Amino acid sequence: RPPPIIIMKRLAAVLALVSNPQCAVGLMSSRTATGMASRRQFMSKSALLTGVALSIPTTEALAAPAASDGSWAKHEGEYTDADFAGFSKTPSGLEYKVISEGYGVKPASGQGIKAHYSGYLLNGAKFDSSYDRRSPLGFAVGTGRVIKGWDEALLDMKVGEKRMLKIPPALAYGKRGVGPIPADSTLVFYVELVAITG
Repeated sequence: RPPPIIIMKRLAAVLALVSNPQCAVGLMSSRTATGMASRRQFMSKSALLTGVALSIPTTEALAAPAASDGSWAKHEGEYTDADFAGFSKTPSGLEYKVISEGYGVKPASGQGIKAHYSGYLLNGAKFDSSYDRRSPLGFAVGTGRVIKGWDEALLDMKVGEKRMLKIPPALAYGKRGVGPIPADSTLVFYVELVAITG
């Protein structure tokens, strides 16, 4: 096996050839019967000569991780101030904490998205959960299809991001009750932006 210094010199020579199309074409012409080998073929052969493997990221390697199973979004008992320690607050009054950073881009207003969530009242009662249904909610974000607190939060989230939200009544259902949610309720949501779909 050649010493490391020899391998490094060979690699440097290969890289120099790749960056110089004229040299690369000349070398390919002398090593192939047709003189028309592709650039990719040349790079592969050069890598074999130097004993250095060239790693090219595949689609699988860049694939997004699967959505959470929802275990992070479970809560028992009444919420206390300690549960909201470290939260940030926006000018509108929305409070949030990033639980897990996203890896993708943020959606634009009007784009279709899919989001998983679990929603609780401050007394700890869970009133809804897409995780329980094993089906994320799809809608056009920023268009008023959901409560204001959701639109605001999701437009600022990256794909794959998980946030805990504390949404005041003015950004939720206000003075009207909806199903198990009483009027003037502050809501707690665990929200995961699963995908941008449109």
